[in-house]
This record gives sequence, C-alpha cells and structure tokens, in this order.
Amino acid sequence: MTETYNPAQQKVIDMLGRSSDRPEIPTGLADELRADIENSLLPVLHLLPDGSSYEKRFFLNKQGVTNVHSCEGFFIGGQGEFEWTHANCKGTIVHKTIEVSINLRQPMPPTDLVEESISRLSNDSSKSISEFLVTLDEYDRAELVGECSGLFTRFTECFPPIKNAWIPQVESSLALNLAGNRIRIGGKVDLALGRPPDKVIIDFKTGHPSLAHHDDLRLYALIDFLALGQAPRKVASYYLDSTDVHQEDISETILRSAARRLQDGLVRAIELKLGGAEPVLRPAALCRWCAISADCPTGLEYLAQRNEAEGW
Repeated sequence: MTETYNPAQQKVIDMLGRSSDRPEIPTGLADELRADIENSLLPVLHLLPDGSSYEKRFFLNKQGVTNVHSCEGFFIGGQGEFEWTHANCKGTIVHKTIEVSINLRQPMPPTDLVEESISRLSNDSSKSISEFLVTLDEYDRAELVGECSGLFTRFTECFPPIKNAWIPQVESSLALNLAGNRIRIGGKVDLALGRPPDKVIIDFKTGHPSLAHHDDLRLYALIDFLALGQAPRKVASYYLDSTDVHQEDISETILRSAARRLQDGLVRAIELKLGGAEPVLRPAALCRWCAISADCPTGLEYLAQRNEAEGW
C-alpha cells in the first residue's frame, strides 16, 4: 500500500529521500583523514592528560569546536555557567517527546506525550534539566506544556510518520577517540534514519537557522565516517517552528573540509586550555552573551558600535 503524505511531509521525503546522483567517496579516505588529524596533534601531545580514565581525557564537542573558531576568549571563559530557562528547555522537551513517540506501540495525544516527557525528565536526577523543571509552578508548567505541545503537533503534521523500516535511531551517541584515547570528540544525534551508506542524520532545531548548524552536522558526518568507514548519505537540520529543512549531501569535499576544521580547532583548543596560549579575540554577536564581556575592551567596543548602529 502506497503511503499518502500531505504536501509538507512530501517535501521532507523529496529532500531527504534517495537520489540516483550520489557523490562518490574514495576508498581509504577515512584512514587518510584520521591519519591527518593524528599527525596534526603531534606538536601538542605533551600537553594532553594521560587518558588512563574517562575523566583524564581532553573532551571537545560540537559547541566547543564552533566556539574556538569564533572567539577564543569566549571559548576560554565566556560561556559562564549554563542555566536552564523556559525558552531553552523547550527543545529538550520536544526532542524527548519525539523520541518517545517513535517507539510507542499505540499513539497518544500530543499534550499527554509532552506531559509524560516532562515528568520523566523531572524525575531523572542524572539530567540537569530536572532541577529546573521541578521548580515550575502550575502556571509555568501549563504554559510550557502548551508551547511544547504546539511544536510537537506541528512536527507530526509536517514530518512524515517515521516507520520502523527506516531503522530510526534516536538520541544516539557519536564518539571519536584520538591520540591513544587521550582525546575524545563526542556528540549526540537527534535522529538518524537508515544504515550506511544510506544513513541520514537529522538535527531538530527550535531557533533560527545558523551557519554553525551546517558545521555541527558536518562534524557528525565526519565522526560517523571515521568510525564506520562509510559516510552518511545526507545530513539535515529540521526547524520545528518553521518546518524548514536545510539538507546537504555528504561528499569527499565536505568530509575533507570538516576534518580540517576539526583538526585546526582541536589543536588550538588544546593550546588554549592546556598550554596557556594567549586567546585571539574575535568580537561578534557572542559578545552579547559573553560572561567576561564587562572586562573585555575589544568586546565592549564592538557592542558600543553595534548599539550605535542599531540606534540604541
């Protein structure tokens, strides 16, 4: 029986489905890129922890790679201590709801699913979001349930129903160990469909599109490629509020570019965090959220110029 999709769902199928024209990935490229990354680390190996335990590794994730390529001052000390808010917890709740919905044997109303997701996250003491959720009063919780239910309902209306035959993998971890397990590059994929070489990696987003989202997905594709020796066919960001899909076919050029970005960022991150290198300041929009902006003349000058240009 042929599946019938609405126009929004069909758009996703058309953009993420297989095509006859697929980039060719050379045999041996994974070994070549891994060797290039390992060789780039040779000048900083003496700075690394011994890797004798999980805690004694140098860890870097997609946000760290992005930050070190943005402003090194922000990477070192500008992120501050993360705090959960009404706005930033919605993505986690909707992601959890999508995860649960995929594996349910019987469908549930969106609001009930969101309520269950919030309850599970609230009761999971291993997740920092639990401390925030348990402090919500009845009104704030109801408001959060309503907003997340709206986003999840929009997802079910606009994203095609996910079949078991697509081999969905939800919140699956990715990791790349380097330098004899002294370095770990880690991440978590919101949704992966299929097996290599037909795998599609999808990130769900609740904010505005960003160039960093492309870089994040390219990093995930690279990690998967180096682990399996086969690259995913495609990566995509799916924006839950707008239902926009930004997708990219994975090619040799993209994998090489992602590897260069990773090795440059990783070496510099080690130099900054472990070697005491002087950070290069690159003022940008991050200055508005930087925890050390009040003590950064470069950032203050940038913000003053931005405020003047915007008429503040």
